[in-house]
Amino acid sequence: MKQKYEITVSPWTIISAIFILILCYLVYFIRDIVVLFFMVLILTATFRPTANKWEKKIYRVPAVLILIFLAILIIALIAYVIFPPLIIQFKELISSIPDLINKYHFSDNYKKILIDNSKSLANNPSAITGSFINITAGVFGGVFSFVTAIVLTIYLLLDRNGLNHFVANLFPSDSQLSILAVTKKIAEKVGNWFRGQMLLCLSMGVVYFIILASLNVPYALPLAVIGAVLEIVPTIGPIISGVLAILVALTVSPIIAIIVAALFIVASQLENAFLVPKIMQRAVGLSPVVIIMAILIGAKVLGIAGALIAVPIVASFAVIIQEWPVLKKVFDKDE
Repeated sequence: MKQKYEITVSPWTIISAIFILILCYLVYFIRDIVVLFFMVLILTATFRPTANKWEKKIYRVPAVLILIFLAILIIALIAYVIFPPLIIQFKELISSIPDLINKYHFSDNYKKILIDNSKSLANNPSAITGSFINITAGVFGGVFSFVTAIVLTIYLLLDRNGLNHFVANLFPSDSQLSILAVTKKIAEKVGNWFRGQMLLCLSMGVVYFIILASLNVPYALPLAVIGAVLEIVPTIGPIISGVLAILVALTVSPIIAIIVAALFIVASQLENAFLVPKIMQRAVGLSPVVIIMAILIGAKVLGIAGALIAVPIVASFAVIIQEWPVLKKVFDKDE
């Protein structure tokens, strides 16, 4: 005789499920604001240790304002120096793609598609400059959101523990110390990741530029920038940037291409042996596979902004999982 199993679903369970679905929809509907908020949290976690150190020498307010001013000034100077020649070289690189394609053995179908797309970009320079604008817009949602992000970052930096205390106040007083400890670990991990990632991208971008420029490889600056950006994607990013550099170097001579390949391999090995273990693995503590999957999922859901915030979100979840015994005790107390 077959046993019959009865499954009962309480009205409260149905209401909770509907509430969760509505909440998920609302979060997706305001996803731009959510991304902006996460970017503010990342910037706050990044600058907070420096602000805390400077506060010991000067007051908190001037320390935060000077720190943000210097960060904006450095970004503006880099953009002023690099962007004009970068855009010009990108345009020249795209214009030369048809000639580069004809030197390699592509099938006729792929060759036609690549050449048509490259000519379209070459005849529309605004598309190149627009791509930089679109990237900025994708991360900050325009000038207004950028200013909002800066203002919120300054506000959170001025209030030393305001956000942490806000989160802790959602729980009973006897559990707040445990919650504060977990949020502090999350902030440290996210801040370490962002600082480490920026340092890694900048270091490898400079190395790539020195290698390509010293060998007189055309379009050294855009290729170095592409390599620096692709450093965000572990393992796969350096391979893609290396292949692009080798293909362009082949237009100079096979010998130069071989030298570029050898130097890129050496640079990659040195990066994996010294920079990555000291900077990224210690900062994030996640395997490259997890990081790559997080970036792909984030890019699929929210585009460039999603790719940027994917790793900090996964790193935060990793801290929550590690600290789950502590959090479980907190939740058990609440019940």
